[in-house]
Amino acid sequence: MFGQLVSARERRTIILGLSVSLIALTIAYGAMPFVRRWQTHEEVIASKIEQLARLRGLVASESRLSNLVRDRAAVLESGPQRLLSGRTPALAAATLQSLIQHFADQSRVTVSRLDVAGAPDGSDGVFPMIPATVSAVGDIYGITEMLSLLQHGSLLLEIKELGIRPNPALRGELLQMTVTLHGPYLGS
Repeated sequence: MFGQLVSARERRTIILGLSVSLIALTIAYGAMPFVRRWQTHEEVIASKIEQLARLRGLVASESRLSNLVRDRAAVLESGPQRLLSGRTPALAAATLQSLIQHFADQSRVTVSRLDVAGAPDGSDGVFPMIPATVSAVGDIYGITEMLSLLQHGSLLLEIKELGIRPNPALRGELLQMTVTLHGPYLGS
C-alpha cells in the first residue's frame, strides 16, 4: 500500500534523505566525540612527555643548581637588608616572629610578649607592612644588642615606637623594653 502511494523517485529521495541523516548523526554523535577524546589524549601525552623531559633536565643538573642556589643565598645573606617575603602574609609574619625571637636569644634578652600580625596593615607605603610588638627584659647590654640587631639585621625593619624603662617587678639592673616595628612585605 505504501508502495502504491509513493512513486519510485520519491522512495529514492526518502531513502537518500534517511541515509544522509543517519550518516550525519553517526558523525556528530559517534565520530566527533571519539576524535575530540583522541586529540585530548594526545595533548595530555605530549604535555607529559614535555614535563618528563624538563624533570630529566633538572635531575641531570641537580648539583649545578644546588651550588647556584647556595651561592645566591650566600650573596643575599652578605648583602644589604632585604624585605620580608613568603607565599602568604602569615608565612612572612612567621618569618618575622622567628627572626625577632632569634635576635632576642642572640642578645640574651628574655621576651615577655611577642605579637606579630599575620596580615599587613593598611599603610600608605609602597609595600604593605607587617606590624610586630615586642616586650623584652634584659640588662643594658642585651637591650642595646637587640636594638642593634633589629636595626642592622638581615631584614629591613622600621622601628615605630621604642620605650625603655626600669623593670618594676625586678629590681636591680634589668630594663623592660617595648618596641613596635613594621617589616615591609614583598608578596609573591
